[in-house]
Amino acid sequence: MMNNLERLRQENPLVVCYTNDVVKNFTANGLLSIGASPAMSEAPEEAKEFYKVAGALLINIGTMTKANEQDILEIGKIANQQGTPIVFDPVAVGASSYRKAFCLKFLSEVKVSVIKGNASEILTLVDATTTMKGTDGKTDLDVVEIAKRAHEELNTAIVLTGKDDVVVQGGKVVKLSNGSPLLAKITGAGCLLGGIVASFLFREENPTLQVLEEAVSIYNIAAEIAEKDQQVNGPGTFLPKLLDQMYNIDFNTYQQQVKRQEVE
Repeated sequence: MMNNLERLRQENPLVVCYTNDVVKNFTANGLLSIGASPAMSEAPEEAKEFYKVAGALLINIGTMTKANEQDILEIGKIANQQGTPIVFDPVAVGASSYRKAFCLKFLSEVKVSVIKGNASEILTLVDATTTMKGTDGKTDLDVVEIAKRAHEELNTAIVLTGKDDVVVQGGKVVKLSNGSPLLAKITGAGCLLGGIVASFLFREENPTLQVLEEAVSIYNIAAEIAEKDQQVNGPGTFLPKLLDQMYNIDFNTYQQQVKRQEVE
């Protein structure tokens, strides 16, 4: 039986990315490296045709404006009509009341398959009092509790990223501990993870915990291997090596190096 990484490389699923201006290039390169076919399509006018054949849609609100919020709502609804799963990345949702109000509106009108964010982003979606500094989350939050609560309240799979990543789906919780501190030093590393998760969905609107775990861990293990490369002395040399490792990683390496813990 073919594993999900092999399937991804064989099928090269179209992953449509509505993502922010800062990270488009890196997201596209990262998805190509892992084996997906990225399309940075943003026009609702072509969404229907694109989503029909897409494995998933990534929506990332990094550079929100009044001008594009209607588009985001519209493409979300078209994806729902077409049965195309959505990965939603509420970037810096706690940084402004504008972002927060939009995300809550979006989640009340559009069904998403996965929400990916750090602890404060996820907490902001379920708690009215959270404030945060841009995209850098607080560290002292109980990440497992936040992820479980978001899963219950928002009725969707949760990928909560941080020093440890927490994935919740179907009432089950797994803590994943691979990754590299250098990921935090490249812009768009988290945004790319949203795209990687989308690449693994294959039009499944209710993905399994296993698939989500694999997507997160394969990316993080690629980062670990890249960081150990002798030519890497910081973020600038790390970035191209990360793309190389995403291209080269195999399922066997994932199985040998994954650090996971099931949580009650």
